[in-house]
Amino acid sequence: MIQEEAQRRSRLQTIREAGINPYPSKAQRNETVMSFLGGFETLNKNGTVVILSGRIRAIRKHGGLTFVNLQDETGNLQVVLMKDSFGEEAYAWFHNVMDVGDFVQVTGSTFVTKKEESSLQAQNVILLTKSLLPLPEKWHGLSDVEVRYRKRYLDLLANPSINNIFRIRALIVKTMREYLDRNGFVEVETPVLQMIPGGASAKPFITHHEALHQDMYLRIAPELFLKRCIVGGFERVYEVARCFRNEGVDHAHNPEFTQIEGYLAYADYQELMTFLERMVVEVIESCGLDPKAVPFQGDVLDFSTPWERITFRDAVLKYAQIDIEDYHSRDEFAAIAIKLGVPVDKSDGQMTIVDNIYKHFVRPNVLQPTFIHDHPVEISPLAKRKESDPRYAEMFQLIFGKGQENMKAYSELNDPIDQEARFAEQDQARKGGDENAQFGDLDFVEALKYGMPPTAGFGIGIDRLTALLTDSHSIKEVILFPALRQQMEE
Repeated sequence: MIQEEAQRRSRLQTIREAGINPYPSKAQRNETVMSFLGGFETLNKNGTVVILSGRIRAIRKHGGLTFVNLQDETGNLQVVLMKDSFGEEAYAWFHNVMDVGDFVQVTGSTFVTKKEESSLQAQNVILLTKSLLPLPEKWHGLSDVEVRYRKRYLDLLANPSINNIFRIRALIVKTMREYLDRNGFVEVETPVLQMIPGGASAKPFITHHEALHQDMYLRIAPELFLKRCIVGGFERVYEVARCFRNEGVDHAHNPEFTQIEGYLAYADYQELMTFLERMVVEVIESCGLDPKAVPFQGDVLDFSTPWERITFRDAVLKYAQIDIEDYHSRDEFAAIAIKLGVPVDKSDGQMTIVDNIYKHFVRPNVLQPTFIHDHPVEISPLAKRKESDPRYAEMFQLIFGKGQENMKAYSELNDPIDQEARFAEQDQARKGGDENAQFGDLDFVEALKYGMPPTAGFGIGIDRLTALLTDSHSIKEVILFPALRQQMEE
């Protein structure tokens, strides 16, 4: 590659010495050409001269003919340089200075070859950008996963299917926005820098604001601010939120991720199940998939509604063969967890242990889309208690694909006294060593004291949903620039 770069730098010097700018600021472009391939027949029929811009992906010389593969984001087109008509001097200049990877502007007329290949006979070629390094084709494609993630720009160039993943991701977000907008939601923005990180149980990132002389946190969720909007009179709000959690990195977790979070006044979690089922099905269909047969990691998932529903207690009973109501203290839960092979840390509280049992036995065994609902209230500090059994919260999660968790929703706790007490419990857990315990937010408690109507809220991970609908094993495949360990300089 070093030798290749040296050769290209030499060509760059030749271009500069000729008084040509190898990096001009603007390219002329025929705006009537929507695609190299689409609309070609009409252009050819009319004998139109067009101006196209793109990247050279291949150069093949055959005597007095040179075939150039020109590409932009809409497709590819063969450009033909005929030495006799293009001009001997210009033809030689092209081969002396142009390389695969260069961006060029081509003026020419359309025609069809004897092999019926749509082509453009070049009349003039102008250099727009000189590339100094060879494209991945020189390395026979780009397949090393680590290199693909670190140099995503090369991944997009070498693997067209990767480009499509991010188009699907954009379509997923667009469809969800349209669904929520159509159902009366208002999109809002809330702070990423927060005095108190709230809305989820996770370890936050800490930063420092110089002008205010105080530490601040990157948000772990937009929840408490979105619920302040409900207090303030909005009845349906949502945000496409970039969130940050100082946690481990694996195929299902990235320290920064995107979720769409929304709140509906005068609704509960049962209504939300049906509402979100319809939204996910609409998203699946927008991606050209059949909701009844979504391929994912060798399995076929059936997202036709209604999805299966099972309580947290019954799910643990089914897969771990224990009834969580048979145990009444942290020590009892710790003993049964250890017996079941679930690790227990000395700082783990009772419900953290229960939740770990659930994560160890239930999630890996659920294949088809399933709502796990009615979680213990201690692990749902922002959810409303069930009136029929206050030990449990009106909460649900969507589980599918043997361990994928992609949605969390619940009837929001709007009792300020209960909320204040649960924040106090979380504070105690954090002081006891639980770094994931939530911070108490007294300003939010004060907001609740002004009154928040019955409300249901949800959060859906965009990264994991995209991984599902593109059949990707790791969310690193669906995040353009995932977090990676810094490489040490050699």
